[in-house]
Parts: sequence; structure tokens; C-alpha cells
Amino acid sequence: MIGIVIATHGTLSDGLKDAAEVVVGPTQQLKTVNLYQGDDITALGETIKEAIEAVDGPEGVVVLTDLASASPYNQTLLVSRQLHETTKANLHLISGVNLPMVIEAINQQYLGQKSAEVYHLLVEQAISGITHFEEIAEDESEEDGF
Repeated sequence: MIGIVIATHGTLSDGLKDAAEVVVGPTQQLKTVNLYQGDDITALGETIKEAIEAVDGPEGVVVLTDLASASPYNQTLLVSRQLHETTKANLHLISGVNLPMVIEAINQQYLGQKSAEVYHLLVEQAISGITHFEEIAEDESEEDGF
């Protein structure tokens, strides 16, 4: 079972976990990490490391962050390098986390997928999960002949 860590600014990670559990039920091997204004960034890195170690297993870990190049993302990069040097951890980092990605990660977790396979599925889910109402309405109008 892959491990999942969601690391975000504020309590977004907790909200995503909570919303996902409403849809799919209780989760396993999923930890959240929150960064609050004024928090020590080095301490954030240690908290992310602890979360990764808590959910790590043979299938690896997927870490989902809210923003590329922001503190949760950057600290995960630093931690992943440290872990790779010492334990050869199998870790994949994705930014732009959203609820469909979290649900897909949990579904893949239940299916027993490895983190390298899940990584690609989550990126696809992020892209395909974005829709625009006007585009949908135009597509339907064209099908109806309007």
C-alpha cells in the first residue's frame, strides 16, 4: 500500500483529507502536514520527514503539495534527497493538490499500486479533472444541433 502525505499552507491538507473521507470512507497510510504563518521552515521539513517515514512502505510514498516552489514543496524536496541518500526511499512529489487527486491516490492505494505508477495517474487526474462550464455547454449545444 502506498503512503500518502499531503503538505499544504494552513489547514488545506486537513480539509482535503476530511473531504476525501466523506467520499471514500476512512483512510489508511495518509498523513497531513500544515504550515502556518510564522512557523519555522526547518521544523516543517522535520514534520514532513516524520510523516513520510510514518507512511512509507514497499510501494513508496506520494507527497502532494499545494504550490510548486513554496515551502511545503521545497522542504519535501530537501527531505526526499536526505531520505534517498540514507534509505533509498521511493518518493514522488506532486504540486497542485486537489480533491480529485487525493481521492485517486486513495483509490490506487486500495488497488495496491506502486508510487511510480500512481504518480502518473495523479498527474493525469489533475489535468482531466479541470472542466469549464461554458465548454461543456458548447459541446452539448453542438451535439443537439444548436
